Amino acid sequence: MTKLCITFSILCSFLFTSNEPEWDIIYTKASYALNHTKKALGSNNFDHQRYYSEKALEAYIDISEYLETSNDDELKLKIEDTISDLEHAVDAPDWDRGRFYSKRVHKNTQDFILELDLRAIEIVEN
Repeated sequence: MTKLCITFSILCSFLFTSNEPEWDIIYTKASYALNHTKKALGSNNFDHQRYYSEKALEAYIDISEYLETSNDDELKLKIEDTISDLEHAVDAPDWDRGRFYSKRVHKNTQDFILELDLRAIEIVEN
């Protein structure tokens, strides 16, 4: 009887699991990426700039993985573009080029967080 209850509860957990991305985790990862891009912009050392860009890149890769189940292709494309900019920031040949890409990522991340905020407002209003 116990095995039947366990099997039933596992089956129910699979059936009632949502295919929606976990927006709270995505928001946390985006905040983490924003924090690291700020640190990359504030650094006056090329190695530190690359280090913080790598940390932001890790956060965006996690965001991309969480968005795999989403049907929002526009959002996915924005994330891919930001990942590309971060890869350029990490592999930049000099401090100025890395800073250029870090600025772009910082702006994109602020826009991404704003978009997440607007989506949260829409969800609450509906």
